[in-house]
Amino acid sequence: MIQVQRLNMDNSLFLEISGWKVLIDPWLEGTEVDFFGWFNTQWHRTPPLPYEQIPAFDTVLITQKYPDHFHAETLKKLNPGHIIAPRSLKGKIEQLLPGASLTTMDSIDSQVMVNNVEVTFLPTQRKIDPIYDAFILDDGKESVFLATHGFQTSDKEIEQIKKASACRLLINPFNYYKLPFFLGGVVSPGMDGVRHLCEVLHPKKVIATHDEDKHAKGLVSKFAKVIRPSSTEALQKVPWLGDRYLELNHYQKIKIS
Repeated sequence: MIQVQRLNMDNSLFLEISGWKVLIDPWLEGTEVDFFGWFNTQWHRTPPLPYEQIPAFDTVLITQKYPDHFHAETLKKLNPGHIIAPRSLKGKIEQLLPGASLTTMDSIDSQVMVNNVEVTFLPTQRKIDPIYDAFILDDGKESVFLATHGFQTSDKEIEQIKKASACRLLINPFNYYKLPFFLGGVVSPGMDGVRHLCEVLHPKKVIATHDEDKHAKGLVSKFAKVIRPSSTEALQKVPWLGDRYLELNHYQKIKIS
């Protein structure tokens, strides 16, 4: 069984698969600051779920190294017992949460079994920042594909995907977000990226993530080009998406069927 719940209107989620309860990229307070405040500062337009309403969880999964995914203040407040994260964060997590059990993953150590769920780390093909990786969570019967910045598959990743159980849920951004090449280029590939993953994965359901229209100031927001889908009704009429699309515009827990 898969259940999912938003924790904020951006990229923080609660996910339960086969009884394993995971918080994904929790960011529940304050700002995201990349490098310096003048470069990029963002904060939620819609208040996140209060800490006291966060569901009980076994693990925190951090998908990316950037502060809107790896949010130190939130992690300190949550004080998780177990964390899964890219290996690039090992030192920072050990310093921030020395008492936590830490599982780090990279292109070599790319699979781990947790609570009878196999977690597969899919490293991006990009060699320079920004680096955006993806994950598969597979309980042997069904799987979740998590790509918080979209993901371009190569033949190697397609082979890994074919070994996984049928994709019940794809979690992926719908917004197109692009910066000039010297600031990182395409941050989120938008609907073309969603279509690519739908063609590869054939998911039963698709949920948008990392698409909040956040408050923002700094250099990044001045250069950003953002294209958002027009409406839920328009998305439901997209031939290759249709009834796969599941709008999650609230903080209620839902079962994926």
